[in-house]
Parts: sequence; C-alpha cells; structure tokens
Amino acid sequence: MIEKPIVFYNHGQQLIGMLHTPDQVRAPCPAVVFFHGFTGTKVEPHRIFVKTARRLASLGFYALRFDFRGCGDSEGDFTEMTISGEISDAIRSIDVLTTIEGVDANRIGVLGLSMGGCVAACVSGQDARVKSTVLWAPVSDEPPDLLQTMLGAYANRPNPADEAFVDFWNGNTVGRAFFEELPHIKPSKQIQAFSGPLLILHGDNDETIPVIYGKRYYELMKDRDALTEIEVISQADHTFNAKAWEDVVITRSINWFQQTLSAD
Repeated sequence: MIEKPIVFYNHGQQLIGMLHTPDQVRAPCPAVVFFHGFTGTKVEPHRIFVKTARRLASLGFYALRFDFRGCGDSEGDFTEMTISGEISDAIRSIDVLTTIEGVDANRIGVLGLSMGGCVAACVSGQDARVKSTVLWAPVSDEPPDLLQTMLGAYANRPNPADEAFVDFWNGNTVGRAFFEELPHIKPSKQIQAFSGPLLILHGDNDETIPVIYGKRYYELMKDRDALTEIEVISQADHTFNAKAWEDVVITRSINWFQQTLSAD
C-alpha cells in the first residue's frame, strides 16, 4: 500500500487530501472517497477514516480522504463553509479520483460521516458515477427537521441580522451563507434519485444526530430495486468512540464495498 498527499482545486482554492493506493495494481481497481463531518477533517475521531482507508487499500481499493474547503489543511476559511460548497468539493473529488491511472471510473463508492453523510446523500443522488454509498450517522432534513432546527437557533439569536458570523460550535465560526441556504438543502429528496446500493450505520445512543435520521433514510430507500440495509449499533455514540463500535462500522463498510463494487 502506498499513501501520498494529493492536492486538487475547486473554485480556485486548494484542497488537501491523502490518496491510498493498493500494491501491485494489475487492473483498474474500485475506489472510495470519504466525506468528513461538520468541523471535522480527513482523519476524523480516533483516525477512523485513516483506518478504514488503509483497510480498503490493503484489499485492492483506491481510497481518497480530503478536507473540504475551510477545513483541516485545505484553503479557505470555515466562515465561508456551506453544505452546497461541500457538495461541490465532493463532486470535484470524484472528478479527480476518476482520472487517476488504475482507478476504475465505473466502480466508485462514497462514504460520509454526519454532515458528510448529508453531503454523500446529495452527491449520490446528483452524480451517476457513484455506484455504492455508505452513510455513518448521517444528518438529514427530516424528521424532525434538524437543518431547520439549526436555522432556528441562528434566527433566534439577539439581532441576528447584524451578525455576519456566528460562534456556532466549539469555537467554529459559521457565516450567514451557511444558514441562509439551509431551507434549500434536501438530502432526503436528493438521495431518492440514487439507484445504487445503500448502507446506513448508526448508533442508537447517538445524542448528536439521533438514530431516527438514519432510519428515515432507510425507510425512504428500502423499497427500491437495489440493495439497501441499515445496521443500528447498540449503545454506540455519534462517532463510534469505542473499539468495538469502530470495528463494526469499519468491517461492515469494507464488506459492503467489496460486495457492491466487485468486478462482474
């Protein structure tokens, strides 16, 4: 396995990632791109993205982890972050991945955590190159409407119209554009255009994004003519912060991509 930094650009800004390449590539290989969560990075808690990408590469996959603009090592400022901007970055990352020699452009998977799950849901519905999707503890817009709840928290602040930025989450300052577009972000609608296999993994002790959101994605998609599964992990929290929970989500996700992106 080879790991090397990768740089690409979107809207004139530099994005920094890490590309995991399998050893001894003899034929075009499947590939998976990772979308991190709100205020997250390409590593994610307890390096769960790193561990998953390395496991995939050891099994013959390319894997790309990167920081959205304004996050981690990428160019930009978090105050400029919007979900639509992250969707744009995600689609650009697929553009880059599919041009890499050795990647099979017909076998691309995406994996998103939390807000990255929202991004993955939207991208899966928009971009036909996505053939298989895994959502970890995904944000959704229903039910109840979490994104609208975030918007309400912003609107109910004193003199919100006078604030260009909001110290919204653990010192992360969010710009007004993020909140203004929230009513138009509809991952539950976008994902319904996706025709590929879908796996949802969610902890039933997730206090950040309750498991009802993962279950709603499943209910919306389960009657399609495509493999659709959900696994609710007992007692697990939002980012699977125990080795037993981490082992389940990594192994389940890898098995899923092996099953759904195999060469026929």
